[in-house]
Amino acid sequence: MRPSSNQTFSFPRFARLFGRHTAEHLPAYLMMAAVGLGLMFVVLGFLTYLQKSAPSTTAQGIFFTLFLLAGGIVFASTVFAQFGERRRASVALLLPASHFEKWLVAWLYSLPIFLLAFTPLFYLADAAVVYAGVGPGQAPEVVNIFAASARQEMGAVLWFLTLLNGVGLWGAIYFEKAHFIKTAFAVLLLMGVLSVLNFQVMKHLVPGLRPMPPFTSPTLFEGQQATQLGLPDGQMNWLGWVPLLLAGLLWVASYFRVAEKQL
Repeated sequence: MRPSSNQTFSFPRFARLFGRHTAEHLPAYLMMAAVGLGLMFVVLGFLTYLQKSAPSTTAQGIFFTLFLLAGGIVFASTVFAQFGERRRASVALLLPASHFEKWLVAWLYSLPIFLLAFTPLFYLADAAVVYAGVGPGQAPEVVNIFAASARQEMGAVLWFLTLLNGVGLWGAIYFEKAHFIKTAFAVLLLMGVLSVLNFQVMKHLVPGLRPMPPFTSPTLFEGQQATQLGLPDGQMNWLGWVPLLLAGLLWVASYFRVAEKQL
């Protein structure tokens, strides 16, 4: 790679780095895709076997969400694995490319490319199970995640996937080994602490509340009557941007962690 006057981003240099990363990791990525496809086929097939008919479009949508979110954070937590091993980290750090370009390659593979690869793989497994497991008198119907009626739900799923991607990238570069396990433990611990602190603060402000997760509407109980408290619709819409904001902060944190890496 020839040096560039731009030390932050050079498209030719980035293209060569992207090509090198693809050539080096493509066999592993294809293996992960094959394992994921097989896992989705087995789970959907087992569900079809249990209920003696193809899964409904509602069930297909639920499994699409679960597979997407689980696969997204697992894959994102592996994209910086080379920085966790001393020998591989030396090779990665010596590459004549900027830290931002190295981070951008990981981000592209962990979010947009993962999403583009996952969707047809899910449809391949889902369609195979639906058409093979259709019951007597049942018309095969594959879920359409691109339908206008599913736009709001899919938007929320993509927002949450973005947040999980930020969590996965942060854990992948922050921890040196067992990235996914340590990231999941850190997230669960953080959510537990936030839930306890959130409830302790809220119950002093509004007596009668029951424990609730953070960023959810509290419910006030008076005898057998339950009243849900919430912000006006206009302000509630702004809360939808919270996952994206948190993801952005985690992306920035993961980038600076990459920039701190030294031989």
